[in-house]
Amino acid sequence: MRCIGKGAEAARMFCGIMNLPPPPTKFSKYNKMLLGATKDVCDATMKDAVKEDVQENQNIRDIPVAVDGTWQKRGYSSMNGVVTVTSVDTGKKNFNGYSGRMEVDGALSIFQCSVQRYDVRYTKYLGDGDSKAFDNIVKNEVYGDNCTITKLECIGHVMKRMGSRLRRFKAKMRGQKLSDGKALCGKNRLTEASIDQLQTYYGLAIRRNLSSVKDMRQGVWAIFLHKISTDENPQHGFCPSGPDTWCRYKKAQLENKVYHHKHKIPVAVVEAIRPIFRDLSDPELLKKCLHGNTQNSNESINNVIWSRVPKKTFVHLETLSFGTYDAIASFNKGNTTKLDILKKLNIEPGYYATCCMERLDKERITRARYANLQKN
Repeated sequence: MRCIGKGAEAARMFCGIMNLPPPPTKFSKYNKMLLGATKDVCDATMKDAVKEDVQENQNIRDIPVAVDGTWQKRGYSSMNGVVTVTSVDTGKKNFNGYSGRMEVDGALSIFQCSVQRYDVRYTKYLGDGDSKAFDNIVKNEVYGDNCTITKLECIGHVMKRMGSRLRRFKAKMRGQKLSDGKALCGKNRLTEASIDQLQTYYGLAIRRNLSSVKDMRQGVWAIFLHKISTDENPQHGFCPSGPDTWCRYKKAQLENKVYHHKHKIPVAVVEAIRPIFRDLSDPELLKKCLHGNTQNSNESINNVIWSRVPKKTFVHLETLSFGTYDAIASFNKGNTTKLDILKKLNIEPGYYATCCMERLDKERITRARYANLQKN
């Protein structure tokens, strides 16, 4: 029952409704057997994930990975947490670990085991803005002096920095006046809606220019200059040209029309946030975004784990381990891994069990393909 996020009480309820004998009151013996079988299947799926990743990486055993930590409860005071490493290329799960210091110690432990367990090195570290775990790995020289580990940034987290910086600046400037004698925030000035818009545009500038740091930086500044342009001083030199451009000024030029600038954000407000654009267009930062990847795979596996382990109540390590192993196995190879777990326990899966797991996997793949078509 734990694999569907339920515990002993749910098992008793299920057996009662199905007119089955009640489950044993003491589970420790059976839990250990089930935990061992689930761990074995999980380990097998992770080894297969590494093989697939190496093949995807042209048989080079230095592979890029995304690292993330997740807590059972919100905040860093949670007693239970999991550190995950997923392949940047395939999105599959390579390793998981538990740690008191969580992400810092957990990530180090995972990197230190990579050669021994899988004969691979994680030479590219995709993470969020917090670099403590990465710095700790570099400091410990896990692969020796001659191997450099490169830090990559999750473009989703980098995009959110625009919103975070603008909101902090908005709070800092409360009560102060800008060059036009008015406050930074208020109606038709720096509102939550305009902050969300700027964050979205910043993310698009990164995603649409993954081939070049120069183009990416130009795309970021195109947003600023577009917003600061006036009829007297249009500054659309960085805005994209062509019939598909998002710049209405350039579209009007193509159609030989006159475009009048109507600012939702006054020029004084745009000038005030210039330093934020300068910091977030730093070439060193943008260079770490050229890969175009996010930590979405880590977020997905985190959701799968916590769908199996209750977030509302504290659980022991054994329960957390079982939920994590089952989540990883299902995440990597689907629901049919439950059949492998039964076989490990010397239980031959029945016809209907096999059909059910295979059907669930087919439905999951169909939903994923449909969702991907909707995005495109």
